[in-house]
Amino acid sequence: MNELRICDLDRENAVRLLGTAMAYGRITPAEFSERCRLAYAARTRTELLAVLSDLPFGSPPSLGPLVLHVAFGQLRRTGQWPVPELIQITGTGQRTTLDFTETHVEWPEVVIEVNATMSATKLLLPPSTWVNTDGLELVVSSVRYRRRPRRTGRYRADSGEHASADRSRGRRLRWRPSQRNHLEPPTTRFVLRGRAVLSTVTIWQARLSRWR
Repeated sequence: MNELRICDLDRENAVRLLGTAMAYGRITPAEFSERCRLAYAARTRTELLAVLSDLPFGSPPSLGPLVLHVAFGQLRRTGQWPVPELIQITGTGQRTTLDFTETHVEWPEVVIEVNATMSATKLLLPPSTWVNTDGLELVVSSVRYRRRPRRTGRYRADSGEHASADRSRGRRLRWRPSQRNHLEPPTTRFVLRGRAVLSTVTIWQARLSRWR
């Protein structure tokens, strides 16, 4: 079985770790440039970790993709569960609930791939998130947004093709801080991609007042 390929985000995270190592004097600027070249050229996780293997942080803890697959069943992830950089939802007749409100997400971006038929996917997100559904193809399906933040801050939903019978680019929730409050902008991006057929994806954004 071939090793799973890495993505651009993996390469960027490795370069960030190399930058930290250079800042502390663990590698020289010349070594930094060469290792960055190798990191950007890496195709698999093994090749990428070889660039970092002799540094104090060694091989950084990494979670493999979380694959959620079941036929005509229900899957739930709630509470404090480890969130990987990639979550894959597949199957037929599946009902999936992912609750991120109590999790600690270490990644700047979490990719959720939905390749499901006749399924319902519900995402419960904390307020400090940015959602992008541009890469999610909808075939007789829809993306729904619920419970917008209020009072301490607000989000603006950019209009797009919301619930198309064939394909929708979805909508992105963009942070717009209120004038009377000084809250931090979103720290995590959730990127939805894949192909949903005869399915619904519901995104619940928790109210900011809950985190006061």
